[in-house]
Amino acid sequence: MFLDIVINTIDEYGMIKKDDCITAALSGGADSVCLLLILKELSDKYSFTLDALHINHCIRGKESDRDEEFCRNLCKKYDIPLTVIRTDVPAAAAESKKSLEETARDIRYQAFEKHAGDKGKIATAHTVSDNAETVILNMARGTGLKGLCGIPPVRDNIIRPLLDVTRQHIEDYLKSINQGFVTDSTNLSDDYTRNRIRHKIIPELLKINEGFYKTFSSEIKILKEENSFIAQCAEDAYRKCRNGSGVISGLDKYPDAVKKRIISMFFIENNLPFDYNKICSVCSLAEKNGKINIAKGVFITGKNGSISIIGESERIPELETPLKIGRNYIFKNKVLIAEKNKKDGLLIDLDKVCGTIILRNRRYGDKIKLSGRDFTSSVKKLLNENIPSEKRPFIHYLSDDMGLIYVENIGVADRVKVTGESNRILSVKTEDVI
Repeated sequence: MFLDIVINTIDEYGMIKKDDCITAALSGGADSVCLLLILKELSDKYSFTLDALHINHCIRGKESDRDEEFCRNLCKKYDIPLTVIRTDVPAAAAESKKSLEETARDIRYQAFEKHAGDKGKIATAHTVSDNAETVILNMARGTGLKGLCGIPPVRDNIIRPLLDVTRQHIEDYLKSINQGFVTDSTNLSDDYTRNRIRHKIIPELLKINEGFYKTFSSEIKILKEENSFIAQCAEDAYRKCRNGSGVISGLDKYPDAVKKRIISMFFIENNLPFDYNKICSVCSLAEKNGKINIAKGVFITGKNGSISIIGESERIPELETPLKIGRNYIFKNKVLIAEKNKKDGLLIDLDKVCGTIILRNRRYGDKIKLSGRDFTSSVKKLLNENIPSEKRPFIHYLSDDMGLIYVENIGVADRVKVTGESNRILSVKTEDVI
């Protein structure tokens, strides 16, 4: 029964394909131990290779070292390759001025991405219990429909095969096979918000409805479907409404749910701060006409279902030019150098390019399927994860008739990657101009 639930989740979301390289994120806790052993059991069924990754955050002293040693012994017992990374999270948190929880999470996912590389997948041990806690936490802090959808089963190369099982399912499974695990002492304390939800709120919900987790899972799937539909409607509407940089027209054609998403996309594209109240103000402005101050020196005007930005802002106009061999400039302090048949920089197979190569800056909705990956990534997400915020407006992009083929400091598209059979190769690199 337990294994059937996991298999159904894997199949429903297409998590694993033949010849995948799967890395199990292993903390030593019950959830991650269960994940590792389940994947070991399923590796022949799905024909994938399995290894494990343990990150010692160095937060709990000897207890952290105990967890690391447990993971080493567990992987040795089951003959599973293990990589251990030690990182001083308290020092990193002090430097970044973030909480220990947030810093540890950031470091974990950076390590996941580096370890997986272009072709691997990372399996994390999130359960329906974790998902319920996340949604309740989002509700308490304030969220929209997306925040109520909880943890995604698949996000880029991150998969979560245990997302439809409860923590109790996992502990029962481990008990049935007589497999131990370690307990993080911080999980027992109510000092952390998530622990208070786990220890106090969830038990009360289970008293009200013993089948809470089953009901929750069904509701989450409904919310995800509806959010996906509204998001797609808003994306389509935004492209139709976008009338050049800094102008949106035709808002009055759409219902409020779509209209407000269009306005939030407008804020994001134009690098302007916003919250729900500002979105509502601009929504009303488009209907009633007028002008409001949205940031220092920046105003948004509204008239007849349209909004536009006036005044100083951090927006950069859309820039583009056909790529030429040699030095290319679209920014004052940077140059993109394109050379044929050289092996330094990022490489593009010219015979795979469709039409003219255009050098440009970012466009709303940019996406790219990077070399070696079997999924398409949002450029916004890639920038947020890899590029400091102050540098993001000055990143070079190359596109052809089919879309993006290169993003500076990120990589090249899989469809134009260089192979051993490539004949005409374009080398691309950037330099600062002093």
